[in-house]
Amino acid sequence: MKASKGGNFEPEYFAFLDDIYHCHWSLQKSRKIHRLKKAVKYFWPNGHPTRLLCITGTNGKGSVAYYLEQGLMQWGSTGSWTGPHVFDYAERFHICGQIADHGEIVQIYREEIEPYQLTQMQENESLGFASIGVLIALKLFERHSVQWGIMEVGAGGRHTPLMALDAVGTILTNIGMDHPLTLGSELWQRAVEKAGMAKPGIPFFSAETGEARAFVEKTVLERGATYFGLTENDCDHIRQSLKEDTPLFRIKNLALAVKVILHYYPNTDGRSLLDSMKSHLPGRFSRLQNSQILIDVAHNQNKIDALAEHLKLTYPGKKFIFLIGLTRKRNPEHVFASLFSLGKRFFLTSASYAGQPPGEIAEKLKGKVPGLEVIEDPREAIQKARESLSKEDILVLTGSAYMLDQALNPSRYLAHLNASYGWRGKNSN
Repeated sequence: MKASKGGNFEPEYFAFLDDIYHCHWSLQKSRKIHRLKKAVKYFWPNGHPTRLLCITGTNGKGSVAYYLEQGLMQWGSTGSWTGPHVFDYAERFHICGQIADHGEIVQIYREEIEPYQLTQMQENESLGFASIGVLIALKLFERHSVQWGIMEVGAGGRHTPLMALDAVGTILTNIGMDHPLTLGSELWQRAVEKAGMAKPGIPFFSAETGEARAFVEKTVLERGATYFGLTENDCDHIRQSLKEDTPLFRIKNLALAVKVILHYYPNTDGRSLLDSMKSHLPGRFSRLQNSQILIDVAHNQNKIDALAEHLKLTYPGKKFIFLIGLTRKRNPEHVFASLFSLGKRFFLTSASYAGQPPGEIAEKLKGKVPGLEVIEDPREAIQKARESLSKEDILVLTGSAYMLDQALNPSRYLAHLNASYGWRGKNSN
């Protein structure tokens, strides 16, 4: 096939070039994968007993993981490892739909993972935040006799620690515009990164139907995996069973989850599978109980666009009050563009240690949104926003899970720990 700017599209060769052009960086990533693979082999020399599915993509990873966890319960216990968490680290671990117990998480780390690092690793090595989370999840799956475990990639694909796992299937939701500084500025680069998770002989399922689909399919096939792409027919079957105002992204997420399960259990009734996927992941278009507040952890342009679509379908013609924060080096003019016409007032606040200064965001949005107000402290911001609500208003909090945490976390202890992630390294001198 031809790349969009001419020439042959050769994903394996391009991945090789990318690795040697950034050889130190790529080697560090490979070492992390190797360290986790060694740890998995140490704890499970005969292989982990749970059948694992790894999922990547720009939007919908967590939701598809949650749907799979529910749908696969027909065949035994299920578990998942997802991110980010909103209020509590334990939210990342689910066993049959329930958040893992704090005590069990601590016990696994103190009695098994920490001793492993002390006795089996070099003095200057550690597993890292993501790899420790993966091992905790695998230990939880083993303890609870989990039959199916769903593991979500944080960002990217072929360089992620999840490459250390022997998964029975790989899933890709879509290729969007996220993380151009680490995954590549071009669509085909991000396709090579995410679809690069494909492994020889292992089924690869994708819901990408746009321009990136051809790049994804070529990458998957070059890596020796079997490609299963979502079709219009798959979506139509799901659409018939849902409300008319169901947004397209949710239809595709459900259709992808059903397609994956039907691959492993082909004689299953698709309608019954769909009926089992009733719960949606917390923090995704969630209305707080007995309140006028709606929260959504959307934090990139694609996810904000999906949120805007959902708001329009659910509340036709309505204008909203928004409380937003933003992290990393994302461009607020691009990320929030689809919300500009939906808002009648915008409050800007901080998004914890990873956040952009709200004053700087305000400068970029000046003249583009109505009623712009900057309040640095998220709890003060939500209080002020609440006070501005009429009986008909809806306050939408979005742009950053970090901001949601600082604004709404019921535990001041967890909120403080979440906001101070990494402080010991910064102050080690």
